[in-house]
Amino acid sequence: MIVEVIAVGTELLIGQIINSNTAAIGSRLAAEGFDAHYQVTVGDNLDRLADAIRTALDRADAVVMTGGIGPTQDDMTREAICELTGAAMVRDADHAAMIHDRLLKTRGYVAENTLRMADYPAGAEPLPNRTGVALGVAMPHHGKWIFALPGVPTEMIPMLEEQVLPRLREASGEPAVLKSRVIRTWGYGESQVAEILDDLYESTNPSLAFLINASEVRIRISAKAATGEAAQAMIGGMEDIIVERLGEAVFAYDDDVIETLVVRLLGDRGWRMATVETSTLGMVAGRIAATPGGDAVFAGARVLPAAGAPADVEARARELLTQADGADVTVAVSEIADLGETAPTGSRRVGVAVRTPVDTTSRTIGLLGDDERARLFSVPGALHAVRLTLDADGSSS
Repeated sequence: MIVEVIAVGTELLIGQIINSNTAAIGSRLAAEGFDAHYQVTVGDNLDRLADAIRTALDRADAVVMTGGIGPTQDDMTREAICELTGAAMVRDADHAAMIHDRLLKTRGYVAENTLRMADYPAGAEPLPNRTGVALGVAMPHHGKWIFALPGVPTEMIPMLEEQVLPRLREASGEPAVLKSRVIRTWGYGESQVAEILDDLYESTNPSLAFLINASEVRIRISAKAATGEAAQAMIGGMEDIIVERLGEAVFAYDDDVIETLVVRLLGDRGWRMATVETSTLGMVAGRIAATPGGDAVFAGARVLPAAGAPADVEARARELLTQADGADVTVAVSEIADLGETAPTGSRRVGVAVRTPVDTTSRTIGLLGDDERARLFSVPGALHAVRLTLDADGSSS
């Protein structure tokens, strides 16, 4: 079943409000196994709203709208549904009386416009709003569904869960479950990962998506099947191929981020870690200290002023290790060196050194972009250098 999402409100188009509703609805539709090919944002204009619904119904089996069902003149979602379907507007008298009584008791005054929140297109089912006032809408139209939900997230989400999703499940007729698995990698660029996995991308179920986050590339495998077990089995087959091809570039899965991994490795060994940082301004330490369990393994941090761009960033990082307070593990991050006019534009490098009770390692990490971007990318690079050193220490002990 294909479901399209329409977010309504000029405030969304001009950036006054972040459109979190579309993400929330999209996430729930995906979890239920429904396909969503388009998400549309439309301003408060009757003709454009009606046209957006019409277009959505041409390419989807159901439309979920959020926003535009409040009491003011710019709330036009109900009117747009009437415009499209030819339905008249009707009022739920009992709901209007409830609104009137509630406002009279709390404010002592009831504006006539407020009662619009009891209106809905004739032929639709008015959807109860247990956390707010405005009625939702469930409108059947030529074998398809139009749903209108409030724009306030605390009202929209319960109505989606309790009123819309059950109707969509019934309308789909075929139970389907969508499962996903995220494989986290470091060390390869996005284009390199895409090249290695090129033939797998042709698969539609399970399917692949590549997501970049700083210097890490995430690979999301999604599969749709009649049961969760069947979907997981489909994911497992593709996951095995990906892990075999990418090898040591794979470092974690799903929500297991790099700082969680480092904290776990330190905790397993009973070691505490300190940092000495110049270019990263204490951000490596901050990531560890803010991670659950980080307080047990974090020994402190020193942030030093930059001493200029070093010619040898690895040697500079090793030198910085001597500036650390006592700790089982010390991590040093050097200043960032610009590779100069002969290098590609924006090419930089940073040195990271890691000292443990077993060994001392160092590496140069290549960076792209301006100083701020290079600084941000240095942080996961330093954390991965710690992970690799701790992994090597564990295998040698």
